[in-house]
Amino acid sequence: MSEQARILAEINAIIMNILKTGSASVEEADKIDELEALLQQQKCFKETTDGAHANQGEEIAILFFTDRYMEAINKMCECEISPDDFFAFVDYHYDEDHEDEALVEMFTNAFVADVNNAYRLKSKPE
Repeated sequence: MSEQARILAEINAIIMNILKTGSASVEEADKIDELEALLQQQKCFKETTDGAHANQGEEIAILFFTDRYMEAINKMCECEISPDDFFAFVDYHYDEDHEDEALVEMFTNAFVADVNNAYRLKSKPE
């Protein structure tokens, strides 16, 4: 499990507990803040140098959204972002308040499988 996956799992567990109990304790709120700070240090959340995108994960998503599939795969390899981490980023980052949230519907199981395969082939040593 990658560090990003571990952080997202911890955040999810805390959120589920908050939903179950109906409120967040001070400790839970502080822990979520701490985990979100760690999350911002992960590759998908790293700021881009071009200034056109908020972070590397969003840059890759935009490439997929605009039918630049191989550019997205190449960018994932360049940034060393695994498909698992990228799609976890998408699940976390693109919520109902995000302007591109509807575009995420293109990431079907078949699409994810294709990305996993393309990434594996691209990142395989020659």
